Amino acid sequence: MKYLRVALVLGLVVLIALPASATDTVGVVDPTTGNWTLRSENTNSKTIVYGNPGDVPFMGDWNCDGVDTPGLYRRSDGFAYLRNSNTTGVANITFLFGNPGDLPIAGDFDGDGCDTVSIYRPSEARFYVINELGEDGGGLGRADFSFGFGNPGDIPVSGDWDGDEIDTPGLRRPSDGFVYLRNSNTTGFADISYFYGDPGDLPTAGDWNDDGADTFGLFRPSTGTFFLKNTNRTGVADASFSLGTGAGLPVSGDFNLNLPPPSPPLALQEVAAGLSRPVLVASPPGDSRLFVVEQGGDIEILSGGTTLPTPFLDLGVTTGGEQGLLGLAFHPQYASNGKFYVNYTINSVSRISEFTVSSNPNLANLGSERVLLQVQQPFSNHNGGMLHFDQNGYLVIAFGDGGSGGDPGNRAENPSSLLGKLLRIDVNTTSSGRLYGIPGTNPFAGGGGAPEVYMLGLRNPWRFAIDSGRFYIADVGQGSREEVTVVSAAAAGANLGWNTWEGTSCFQGPCGTAGFTFPQVEYTHANGCSVTGGFVYRGSAIPGLVGTYFYGDFCAGRIHSFVFEGGIVTKHQDRAGELGVVSQLSSFGYDSAGEVYVTSLTGQVFKIVAR
Repeated sequence: MKYLRVALVLGLVVLIALPASATDTVGVVDPTTGNWTLRSENTNSKTIVYGNPGDVPFMGDWNCDGVDTPGLYRRSDGFAYLRNSNTTGVANITFLFGNPGDLPIAGDFDGDGCDTVSIYRPSEARFYVINELGEDGGGLGRADFSFGFGNPGDIPVSGDWDGDEIDTPGLRRPSDGFVYLRNSNTTGFADISYFYGDPGDLPTAGDWNDDGADTFGLFRPSTGTFFLKNTNRTGVADASFSLGTGAGLPVSGDFNLNLPPPSPPLALQEVAAGLSRPVLVASPPGDSRLFVVEQGGDIEILSGGTTLPTPFLDLGVTTGGEQGLLGLAFHPQYASNGKFYVNYTINSVSRISEFTVSSNPNLANLGSERVLLQVQQPFSNHNGGMLHFDQNGYLVIAFGDGGSGGDPGNRAENPSSLLGKLLRIDVNTTSSGRLYGIPGTNPFAGGGGAPEVYMLGLRNPWRFAIDSGRFYIADVGQGSREEVTVVSAAAAGANLGWNTWEGTSCFQGPCGTAGFTFPQVEYTHANGCSVTGGFVYRGSAIPGLVGTYFYGDFCAGRIHSFVFEGGIVTKHQDRAGELGVVSQLSSFGYDSAGEVYVTSLTGQVFKIVAR
């Protein structure tokens, strides 16, 4: 059995087909961006990108596999563009049908188990139906049949209202909110009519309760709320919920998303207190202990819910302000080689050193230090500090632009300087004059800049994360903007813009856009003053949270999160209502199970947990 769904924008209506024997769900399409947010049966959602601004979206089962997937109709030329999966990508089939200005409808009009794309001509109040999609790239020719129904200006919908496995038309009259449904694809009067909703609501339809027949639903753009009924008669909604921001068009169908359940409300659980300015939490692969980096030079171990009496490492550093022990990363083979790496300041130098664990697994061998890299810092601030191994086993190092304000030495965009960069080195090899190797895929490995440089144009990347082939780089702003940029981990040579750009604001012109990578998330200093980058949740305790990136702000103390999917930021939300405000939010952290932690310079470590 097939079902049809409708979406409306600026008076444009789209009908969408859905497969049999499944509970239908809904989605919202933003026609200005091409973002499709589709809801799964367990109320979680995913976002994909498809189409151009102004395209009219619809959905149907184009390849007869029982799953509804996107389609687009370009009203300017009458071309349809169909995809066979609910993923970002290009069309699998395109064809011409109808005239410019027609509206697409979709459904199984002959009961063969496959959806087709037809059109509704608003000026005639007439449906033109085809029962085969035809060949890719061609025109579909004349309609198999056509019929009139309703009045010009009515909004068409379509669905299987009587459960006979054939989709038939419906109309909603926006002036009075009346619904008119027919049970055959012929000219005639409505078989069912009733009042539902308010003028301005956008109609959709589906089998919401899996009883084999389609019923009506409405989307209220002013509130971003769906109102779904399980019977085709006047009454209140059987289900209502919000999806998206309201600036979009409703779609519906059996999307077969198989998403985990949404995450429950979250809380911060204190796991340690009384520490000295903690700035990071990390764990070796497969290790149940938590290692807490303290800015003053110690690394403490939390084991079994308590802080061990002796630090894992007690390192002499120059501390205060933005200096100190700032970063820690364990070698991917730490369990067998015992190697770990730290980023710290000593006098006016940033130092990257390798250490090994002693025969006691809770104590590092202080005498094992091997200094890999030292960088002179012209000022005491903007030292960066983060270390992280990438998917290739290379160590990535974050350095700020050298400090002061405005990058007076223009170091961030100078490829020959190590400051204002993400560096990438191979700690398992050596090269000429270096105690480390240079990966061959570094952008300047063959010349033109410092061979260690991997990405440039950074002001102070205090914290970054690497997850699923992407870098999540939180770069602290100058005087007006904070930013988070998600970029492919393979994007060697990516230039994040500083000091030409501060986020998407021109800082020091000329400010052309060519060659720069801009942030997906930014906020002004009306909402904070210093972004604190975090990590992507990969734990098992909260399945609905998997893939969620957390970040915060040191001054505001508020924690935010988003999911990056389909090349865009989705589910971006302020978590302060759940997690409260964290005073002096210095960093985030992770354990070997992928659970996420939060640190405060007041001495506390918290774990993000379900309430």
